[in-house]
Amino acid sequence: MKKLFLLITIFAMACLGIFAVKPPLTRVEPTDELVPRFDKFRESPMTANSAKGWLLEYLNRQRSGLTGHPDVLSYPFNTCLWAGSIERIGEKHGDNWWRYEQTAYYTDGLLRLGFELNDAELIAKGRAGINYTLEHVQPNGRLGPGLFVSQWPIAVFFRAMEAEYMATGDPKIIAALHKHYLSYTPEELGKFKRAIVNIEGALWTYGKTGDQKLLDLSEKAYALGGFELNLKNSLSPDSVVLHGVTYMEMAKLPAILYAFTGKKEYLDAAVNVMRKLDRDHMLPDGVPSSSEFLAGKNPLHSHETCDITDYTWAVGYLLMATGDATWADHIEKAVFNAGPGCVSKDFKQLQYFSSVNQFIATGNSNQNKFMHGSTWMAYWPCHETECCAGNVHRMMPNYVARMWMRDAKGNPIAALYGPSEEKVVLNSGQQVIIKEATSYPFSDLIGFTFETEKPVDMPFMFRIPGWCSSPSVTINGKPYVAALKSGTFVTINRKFTKGDKITLQLPMDAKLVNAGQGVTVERGPLLYAFAIPEKVKTDTATYANLGGKHSPDPNFPALDIRPAGNWNYALAVNEASFSQKIEVIKTGSTGYPLDPGKSPVIIKVPARKVKQWTLLENRFTPELPAPGQFDTEKTIHRITLVPYGSTRLRITEFPTTIN
Repeated sequence: MKKLFLLITIFAMACLGIFAVKPPLTRVEPTDELVPRFDKFRESPMTANSAKGWLLEYLNRQRSGLTGHPDVLSYPFNTCLWAGSIERIGEKHGDNWWRYEQTAYYTDGLLRLGFELNDAELIAKGRAGINYTLEHVQPNGRLGPGLFVSQWPIAVFFRAMEAEYMATGDPKIIAALHKHYLSYTPEELGKFKRAIVNIEGALWTYGKTGDQKLLDLSEKAYALGGFELNLKNSLSPDSVVLHGVTYMEMAKLPAILYAFTGKKEYLDAAVNVMRKLDRDHMLPDGVPSSSEFLAGKNPLHSHETCDITDYTWAVGYLLMATGDATWADHIEKAVFNAGPGCVSKDFKQLQYFSSVNQFIATGNSNQNKFMHGSTWMAYWPCHETECCAGNVHRMMPNYVARMWMRDAKGNPIAALYGPSEEKVVLNSGQQVIIKEATSYPFSDLIGFTFETEKPVDMPFMFRIPGWCSSPSVTINGKPYVAALKSGTFVTINRKFTKGDKITLQLPMDAKLVNAGQGVTVERGPLLYAFAIPEKVKTDTATYANLGGKHSPDPNFPALDIRPAGNWNYALAVNEASFSQKIEVIKTGSTGYPLDPGKSPVIIKVPARKVKQWTLLENRFTPELPAPGQFDTEKTIHRITLVPYGSTRLRITEFPTTIN
């Protein structure tokens, strides 16, 4: 951590005196609302949940990796972020709002990670920007630098302010946000594209203040429809081709509007806008294609790393609005697969674009039409456009924060699974600690142990994933006899005493999935892939599109990763023969499950090599060969598939030799 925040001193004059860590004020409970709510679930307090096991290791690697070393991310992350005025460096870095968007992403992820790890240094770094913003309010009450017309960056920075309030209860945040949002007219938010995303914060502030003017502002702005994914387009069955991040950011808005109004039209729009995204653009790793625009289901297409974070954040609102377990399944699939698949396992490099099929990752291997042949698919610490290098820090902290939710009365809901500990303060004031012992999704066994000073009557809600056909539950070792339906939440009402244990088993059957052009292999929430052998070296070249940017730290190198072995496989199975021809092997590995060679479960499948299927121009991942129009070698190989998130180079969607 000695190199943490290396370049802060360059901006010391702008940031002086604002790094002290304030003690927490009061924990904000989800029932602390001044208005009626219509959503089924609520977020739990920021400091209630603690990651354990492999999730904690992920967060620790994130801290010791890119999140804790913003200097290696390069400009604008090597500035004082929102804790001062960020100096503009040349014309290469876009409009003035760019650097504030990117640093707002980073600040949000940094602060949430700090709270989840109880790391004073990370919290101080994130809090500095909030304090500066609160101390430098514009004359009209607006927050943020007055350097640009766009209101998009403050819509992003709101989430960092929300996190700070949810962790501390600092009333200055509510007061400032209240004045800020009241300074807007509906036209300012409803007629200028991403400005509409500010109603996310306006509605949240409405919930904390009860000021009807904020709800009226939000509804009027949304009704104006002067933005791409308006109510009409959201309700329409027609496909939408739109910038991916713009889609995700706007798709969540009707779910939030429903939560505060109960109007069915908003809920219908929220569900429809996500379902047609699944229908038209969803990739096998759980995130829609977006390079940069939504691009369909071809396995050669990629998604921005931004999309992984923004998609799961948006779907989280739909989960809370509906209480539908389907959306929790969606979040898990994206976070467990696409999430770790776009970063190195030590969190020292990320991709801007990542794909389910990527056979090479170098400074000129981008296989997408947009920026074709550029650096955008390489595993590097810094990239040409900096949004993904900021947004990647939000992904796993957001997941951890929303694993546990509350119902309208403050009772606990195990919404998303993973090793963790949750502290619940019931309306009676009694505290219950729930310990979730599991290595899920690398294991099908989840144990919930309850700790309470005295017996307490409490409903406990948990999820049966849609992919699980034969779940079972025991309470203190005795079978729980009740209907356990796939794709639903189950509620157990009982008087919990200290040491009570609920054990949930979710058998994971491997299955072959028709992905359109090829087939994929899934087991539970995990997508499996063939990890292509790698030849790795440090890329020290200077690329014109990066404007001379390099990581200043040799411990965070730019990587040139090329295939060092065969990858041109077609699976020699079909749906009818799949279960008989594969072998699911529990390895007994107890290491970090995303490290190469440490997967607790691998799958052996028969495959044949496809003739004349090679890299294009020796630097691009090729298309899948058309079904029935390729030749294979006769020899059958037993190839090993591993969890997608543990790979860098990979083939995930395969051709098949059997119709």
